[in-house]
Amino acid sequence: MSEPAAPPPAEASFRRRRLSGAVHLQHDRGSVWMAWFFGAIIVVIVASLFLGRLARSEAVRGYVSAASGLTRLDAQAAGIVREITVKQGDTVRRGERLMQVQLREQTTGGVSTVGATLRSLQERRTGLAAEEARLSAYLDSTRGDRDETERNVTAVLRALDEQERTLKEGLKQQEEMVARVEAYLRQGYATRETLNGQRRAALDYARQIAELRARRAELRQSTSERLRAQRTGDTEKAAQLATTRNELSAIEAQITALGAQSRIDVVAPTDGQVAGLYVQPGDSVTADQVVAILGDTRADPLVVLEVPARAIGLAKVGQEVVLKYDAFPFKTFGIARGTIAVISGTPLRNPMLASAEDGTGDAAAAAARQSVYRVEVRPDSRTMRAYGIDEPIRIGSTLSADIVVERRRLIDWMLDPIRAMRGRG
Repeated sequence: MSEPAAPPPAEASFRRRRLSGAVHLQHDRGSVWMAWFFGAIIVVIVASLFLGRLARSEAVRGYVSAASGLTRLDAQAAGIVREITVKQGDTVRRGERLMQVQLREQTTGGVSTVGATLRSLQERRTGLAAEEARLSAYLDSTRGDRDETERNVTAVLRALDEQERTLKEGLKQQEEMVARVEAYLRQGYATRETLNGQRRAALDYARQIAELRARRAELRQSTSERLRAQRTGDTEKAAQLATTRNELSAIEAQITALGAQSRIDVVAPTDGQVAGLYVQPGDSVTADQVVAILGDTRADPLVVLEVPARAIGLAKVGQEVVLKYDAFPFKTFGIARGTIAVISGTPLRNPMLASAEDGTGDAAAAAARQSVYRVEVRPDSRTMRAYGIDEPIRIGSTLSADIVVERRRLIDWMLDPIRAMRGRG
């Protein structure tokens, strides 16, 4: 077997150098750390986009109502709120008037028929009231005159009676004197002339007594006739007064009936506290529209929010709400929390309808006002901690609330423009 050929000298020398030499590899550590750093940033950004949440809240106004014992007050007919006599949170008694609704009146030739009739009745009532005052004053004066006449006659009769007693006493003494003179005459100690003089004196006493009795009878008769005439006149005037008062009562009833046709009073059906007023003076109302709510002051508080349309779209029942009571400034006493319990399906006030009723027709202004919806929130606590004391939340107090209207991932916020362009916004 033949031996292999020997390598050339140059190749053998290179192989020896290659085997005997050391190879050193150097790595760029700064680039590696930089790559890790930016990679971590990218991971954090991507995780934040997918896991991070961004919430947008809306501040709205509201008031504290009652969770139970609520009484709804509706408008009995369509009209315009003319006057509101109470404020939200006021305590009212049963039968107390809360507001007055002016009904829409029918007109003839541009003149309100109800108004014209009402003015005529009011003028007639003024005349009858003046007649009633005149007749009442006359009856009072004649009653005083009659009483004074009776007192004067009684005094005169008393004086006549006293005078008669005096005359009778004088007559008695004179008769005794006549009897003594007659005895003296029989004994011869007196004359006939003296006896006749004494008898004439006794007759004079008797005549005065008779005249006095005649005067007394005449006085009584004349007084009786005068009093009878006064009573007859008083009876006639009293009949006129009764007729006037009857007419006045009938006119009052007609005015009340016309008033009921032109305006309606909304009164409290029970004792309670004004938990909500949903109208203002000048607002138009329809039949059976809720205008106010009364609540029980002992019931649990319920927060009622008036939420504009821009904040109602994504609000959900069961959502948490941040409450800031005006009576307890949140910068001092902190905030409270509650949960949305009810969201109304229809607005409390529609700006488009209000604009049409006002006659302005300003759609831009109506759109700027927005519709307002009723949202009920149950607070987590019925008290607020203030200076170490749990103070109750009073019905009717006002507050601000922060409602989270949108909570989304950051990636969704970033993709919104693209989705909007694709018609999925």
